[in-house]
Amino acid sequence: MDYTKTEEKIMFGEIEEIEDIIEKRFKKYKNFARIPTHLLNQNHHFVDHKTININPKSELAERIHKEWEILEKNLPSSIFVRASAERIDLMRAVIIGLEGTPYCHGLFFFDIFFPTTYPVTPPLIFYHSYGFDLNPNLHRDGQVSLDLLTINVSHSWWNCKRHSDEKQQWNPQESNITQVLVSIQHKVLNANPYYCHKGQPQKSNKEVFKLNCQAMLVMLQPYMQFKHPHMQFKHLVQGHFRNRAHQILQIYKAEMKPDDDEEMNQLFIKLLNAFEDNGAYCGHYYPKALKERRSISNHR
Repeated sequence: MDYTKTEEKIMFGEIEEIEDIIEKRFKKYKNFARIPTHLLNQNHHFVDHKTININPKSELAERIHKEWEILEKNLPSSIFVRASAERIDLMRAVIIGLEGTPYCHGLFFFDIFFPTTYPVTPPLIFYHSYGFDLNPNLHRDGQVSLDLLTINVSHSWWNCKRHSDEKQQWNPQESNITQVLVSIQHKVLNANPYYCHKGQPQKSNKEVFKLNCQAMLVMLQPYMQFKHPHMQFKHLVQGHFRNRAHQILQIYKAEMKPDDDEEMNQLFIKLLNAFEDNGAYCGHYYPKALKERRSISNHR
């Protein structure tokens, strides 16, 4: 399926969604910001990997501050980063899946740590999988496989001949965390994630998109807004899925086929409910019979 701009110019009748505090905060949400250390320390994967007493004038501190400047100037609009103001060796990032991929409109959370050997060695990256196995290079245990995070040619996984000219490993003088995040977004969360992994269990793009939607449901659970890694991105998560609900549902509808199993239909209804609970009006997507039952339930 073509995941590119399925929404085009979708008209939603005379539906008018009122802008509230969530949407106002979402519109003001910065791509990069420094936040109090305790907000990251509570649940960051690398909180115990302490780079003790970083001298503010050390080369490491200067390099990390330079990383902040690059992030502030060069982050694309679809990537968000929060840096710890005091524990400057810690960051957390959220990457939005690009259109044209089975990851479109999904949110992907990563914890980042700069070791004392940085930038001679690359940063450490941990992926929050929520238990979903939806990419051969984003492992369920949090490991991220990416050439740019390696310094040894023999460890490169990007060995598909088609992409051999795109290999890029860590270069202490030139590489930075912004490049790593953009590389994950474009090279890992790509349009055909299993193309170069013929020896591994395969998933179709439709299967990957379904897993992406299941992860969305987890993120939209009310209790998740107060658990890692959502705490620093609560307004982003709420605003993003309110803003993208219609596009996601349109793509999902285009994926549905008459011979799909009941699980596919049930997941669609769960998405509808979650998006509506999050403040997006989606009633016009409900099948007629289900809409009638929902109306009766709401009036009890």
